[in-house]
Amino acid sequence: MKNLFFVALAGHKVIGTVLAGYDGHRGWLYSIAVHPSHRRRGLGANLVRHAEGALTARGCMKINLQIVSANESVKTFYESLGYSTEPRISMGKKIESNIAKPGELS
Repeated sequence: MKNLFFVALAGHKVIGTVLAGYDGHRGWLYSIAVHPSHRRRGLGANLVRHAEGALTARGCMKINLQIVSANESVKTFYESLGYSTEPRISMGKKIESNIAKPGELS
């Protein structure tokens, strides 16, 4: 589904982004980024809430996201926004032919 990439600006500078997705069943938050000089001011939370609102407006009933388990500060951030750890197994498959080798340009 389109129109789920949001950008926060300060003047003409990008200071934050959020990329969400919706497959008609589940919503996903894929990437939230805030420029280091603008962190801890509520911008990340506002970006997440904005994406949640866009997903909700499309009929989404549940939003998922994945983080690295060792990233405690990000875990705490999402918990403050109402997210919780669920008993799931995250599986992935690396496509080795698309991964840059040391010394190669990606």
